[in-house]
Amino acid sequence: MHMFIDIVGACNLSCPSCPMGNSENNNFKKSMQIETFRQIVEKAKLEGVDSIHLYNWTEPLIHPRIGEFIQTINAAGIASGISTNLNIAKNIEQALRAEPSFFRISLSGFHQKTYAQGHVGGDIEVVKQNMIMLHNIKQQYNLNTLIEVYYHRYLDNLEEESLMREFSERLGFSFSTGYSVMMPLEKTFAIIERDPSVTEADRETLNRLALPPYDDLINLVKHYPKRACKLKDQMLVLDCNGNTVLCCSIFNQSEYQVGKYLDLPLEQLTSLKSTKENCVDMCNRCAKNGLHEYAMYPNQGPLERHAVSRIMDFQRRSLLGLPIDNEALGKQDDEVSAEDFDEHQYLQSNHDVKAAIANSAFSSGYQHYLFFGRYEGRKGASSPLARKDSNMVTDQS
Repeated sequence: MHMFIDIVGACNLSCPSCPMGNSENNNFKKSMQIETFRQIVEKAKLEGVDSIHLYNWTEPLIHPRIGEFIQTINAAGIASGISTNLNIAKNIEQALRAEPSFFRISLSGFHQKTYAQGHVGGDIEVVKQNMIMLHNIKQQYNLNTLIEVYYHRYLDNLEEESLMREFSERLGFSFSTGYSVMMPLEKTFAIIERDPSVTEADRETLNRLALPPYDDLINLVKHYPKRACKLKDQMLVLDCNGNTVLCCSIFNQSEYQVGKYLDLPLEQLTSLKSTKENCVDMCNRCAKNGLHEYAMYPNQGPLERHAVSRIMDFQRRSLLGLPIDNEALGKQDDEVSAEDFDEHQYLQSNHDVKAAIANSAFSSGYQHYLFFGRYEGRKGASSPLARKDSNMVTDQS
């Protein structure tokens, strides 16, 4: 079990794919007291928590006693971690000298023009200077902390990724990437349900994402095999007031809290996530749309192929000066809709898929087509009649 705690209720940036930048913050905005935190860590140790990370939605370096928080976790023999946008220099040294197991720097560009779109209010040159400071502190005190730079991928910032990778690795930092997704869960629901609360700024962000929750992506994740939600079952999320929250994808921490962590045993808190009425409703709604897969695995399998296809189409259109239809990006020219898909013919044309279904690797030919077939140019997805009708529409338009 891994624990994630917002030890403060605020952030210094307003990133548009994060609720701190795209949603009203009605959560607690205070800082957690170190005495409360020590009790939380003591209980977490007794309940077998493996790691405690001092972040979820907010910026941990804001807390003036961040070093003491890390030291408290380490003293309990539990792995510790923080994730920061690194635009604040004030508490960097005390945080790193406390020697967390893991120190992540979250960013989205190498040059300011690009970076400022994903990390609104931040300054990438400040971040770079603070990265150099981190390197120097780590060298000076011979610290063992793993420092990782995590690069959020958008459609239009990939050209700067190699520059940031080189800069990071020259400092001795680990470098990883991931496709940025639209969060929180409440915002994603608003998008797929065409809620009027979705703003023009939200739409601009969606147009930059390699994985926007448009209809084709939601159709894709709906067809994932049903799996348990690790975000709910294997993670404990606490707000800065010590309340246990349903999961890390939820932003309305007051509505979806299941009880104070210090007041209830872990087993009861875990049970309440699956029995409290509003939490059950939210989980069912999320699973029905496959959004737990969207949140858990944006960099794997079919979702990664979906992102790569959109990126390649975006780059091709940009290079040729063609107009960009963001909702149509990445769709194959002869892609078949769910309504036109011919299950029988697809299986007759692809015996390996038929065998894979018999072995329970796929639930249907359409699932295989969504995950692999459309990218592989598989035959038999639509009947000759459907293709003829499609061509007639094209010819008439």
